Amino acid sequence: MGTWGTGISSNDIYEDINYEFFELYNQGMEVSAITEKLIQENKELIDSHEDQNNFWITIAKSQWECKSLDPKVLNRIKDIVESGKDIELWKEFDASQSDLTKRQKVLDSFLKKISNEKKTSRKRKVKKSRNAIFEKGDCLIFKLSDGDYCGAFVLESEKETEFGLNLIAVTDIKQSEKPTEKDFENAKLLFRLEQQINKEFKPKEQISWYYAQHFKKSETEFEKIGQLKVNKDYHSNKDHQSFSNWDNLKLFQDEFYSDFENNKCKNKIKLSSLRKKYWLQQRI
Repeated sequence: MGTWGTGISSNDIYEDINYEFFELYNQGMEVSAITEKLIQENKELIDSHEDQNNFWITIAKSQWECKSLDPKVLNRIKDIVESGKDIELWKEFDASQSDLTKRQKVLDSFLKKISNEKKTSRKRKVKKSRNAIFEKGDCLIFKLSDGDYCGAFVLESEKETEFGLNLIAVTDIKQSEKPTEKDFENAKLLFRLEQQINKEFKPKEQISWYYAQHFKKSETEFEKIGQLKVNKDYHSNKDHQSFSNWDNLKLFQDEFYSDFENNKCKNKIKLSSLRKKYWLQQRI
């Protein structure tokens, strides 16, 4: 399911569909045309037992933001919420009772919210150019909830682009003492086990692009403790097609280490290999 929380937006489908929706919206396309395009391009999600709810919830939220919620889409959400379909799905994935209760409250609140027309339509945004937050090669550290330091490395830094993306590789650095540049030279890429649609768990490399416009210094305090040369170039339109917001970086690692025994896996790739041109990405 690619879900990391009980919130409406706490899943991969929301991030992807919401992003595509407002990309087209900001280009001037009408809401009805955007919706039809996304439906045609995402038949697999719509037909998926695991993913269809999040797809329609995202469409409903996006339409509502634009003050153009289709009554048919609203009825779909009513069915998802009132029939208990979504909660039953969460039960299939062995969600805790606490998460089931939270999810139900989120769904009820969401349905109540979109059942009332938004007062003002979301404004279309004029695109502007941004620079990434951090420089290519920066060695970044931040503290986890347990007080340990975690290390993240900047593989790429976009300049004068729409989103100003940084490509971040999370390392296996986790220690009580402040890491050094030497620790990054010896570090390995962090992998975590992620559940697939068929319920199997497969290792997934912790590399993702992060948006400059969603960076808030108050959310996570990053400290640069060094810089290493990166000879390889990465491109957001083809390399490591995973995108996220900066506040998720600490959230994901806290979640990972809170259940380390079940999340850890044997995959080992040296961080240094990602910095070299000749390295070919390993496919799991």
